[in-house]
Amino acid sequence: MMEFTFKSSSSFTDAITFVAAHAKGSIAPIHKYLLLQIAESGVLSVQATNGGFFATRMTRMDSFNGTGSICVDAAKFNAIVHSMPVDAIATVKFCSDGNKLSGVVQAGRSRFQLVCLSADEFPQPEICNNTSRFSIQSSDLIPTLTRLNRMVPANDCRHTLNSICVELDETRAVVVASDGMRLAKGEIPISSISGDVRGRQLLIPKQQVQQIISMTKLGCELVVLFDTSRLAIICPVYGWRLQFSLLEGKYPNWQRVIPSPSGHGWADLGVDREYFISCLERAKILADGRKQTVRFQVQAGEITISSKNEGSDEGATEIVPCKMPSGLDRVSAIFNVGYLVDALRGLSGAIVNLTIDTSEQNSAVLMRSETDITALQVLAQVKA
Repeated sequence: MMEFTFKSSSSFTDAITFVAAHAKGSIAPIHKYLLLQIAESGVLSVQATNGGFFATRMTRMDSFNGTGSICVDAAKFNAIVHSMPVDAIATVKFCSDGNKLSGVVQAGRSRFQLVCLSADEFPQPEICNNTSRFSIQSSDLIPTLTRLNRMVPANDCRHTLNSICVELDETRAVVVASDGMRLAKGEIPISSISGDVRGRQLLIPKQQVQQIISMTKLGCELVVLFDTSRLAIICPVYGWRLQFSLLEGKYPNWQRVIPSPSGHGWADLGVDREYFISCLERAKILADGRKQTVRFQVQAGEITISSKNEGSDEGATEIVPCKMPSGLDRVSAIFNVGYLVDALRGLSGAIVNLTIDTSEQNSAVLMRSETDITALQVLAQVKA
């Protein structure tokens, strides 16, 4: 039927590992299989799916005989190809005996025989129409997605919040995530734009965001294609493609929850980001196990962080120097310490500016980095 050889620790073994990581079989048994296809050009395509996404990677085979397609168990095949000794040359042969399909992997005195399935059983995607496209640098995209995806809920009843929102214009992608209590935003430049891009909103599910992060290496250009319901990301350098369905619906108006500092009562506090995080981590040790809150008291150029374990006399206090406007009397606030640490880690640079409305009780705090003015974090207070 078809036959090829491969060398251990080669682009072929890399491709199998890369795609097998996405073949889980949690929805249907066929989803734990890989679809292998060899074209007349000698290009081998390896594909995995769960019915909602399709991950594909291609590599060129130097030695092959015959073309076709077949399904192999992802976990078993991946384990076999990676069990070969260093620099071993292995032969893979797929054949049919009546209605039975099998595959044999042989290297030296090692021989493995696998039961295979017909390629007809593997779901085939509706290819994303190339109606709109743009290019984006992975070095810009991946750090932003990594920071934002931490706060995306997995199963919120407001289904659109279970995604990262990407809003597009002619030069940039504005990327937003929120779980209702907190919000994060970043901006990424885009190029090579074609089609209907301006004003489009793309909702990328949390699972697919994590796939993009795990599949993508820094330092390469990605091509993004999308239509009304699907999106595909292609990495020409490494020969992979990920296609999935976009979430339906419209993302909540995230701009409405971002504080707009103006007029009397607004305080702008500048703190050393890493030192602030370390103080919060120490205060967290004796914070109440259920609420995980810390209280801020800002006065005379210092933030006093206090935590208390309710029902006992245990507690902790940390003092953080800060820059604050003259004439400001006092600021008091209560936050979830874990959320606050995550927000600070989601920003870059040495100094972070915290902006809060002192005239309004339970005002959300706006956090920005001095080194990246396009990125921000918003965190709501916890009611006392």
